[in-house]
Amino acid sequence: MTEELDHLGQDSDAGSEEMVLTPAELIARLEQAWMNEKFAPELLESKSEIIECVIEQLDHMEENVRRAKKGDLKVSIHRMEMERIRYVLNSYLRCRLLKVHSLFTRFHKDVVTCL
Repeated sequence: MTEELDHLGQDSDAGSEEMVLTPAELIARLEQAWMNEKFAPELLESKSEIIECVIEQLDHMEENVRRAKKGDLKVSIHRMEMERIRYVLNSYLRCRLLKVHSLFTRFHKDVVTCL
């Protein structure tokens, strides 16, 4: 789980650098994006690269948990951590969805009043 496999950024062919993050750094970025989105009055820029990497990391963690011994305490701890990460991810996405819905509703009302 401490492997440095998660990448953010674009292809190096395009001239941009790839940033290598540990899983802990990736989760910290997700939590920061979540808190920023939660407390910002407006819809912020999407963090799709972080979301994709977190989903990949969760898939990897799920695979590791399936291979572990059933009675191992570490399995329970990993499952709890996975649920915590899923909660943060879902809350982030839910918050963004509510803001998009609100923007659409305001836009729709403006269009209707113009007609």
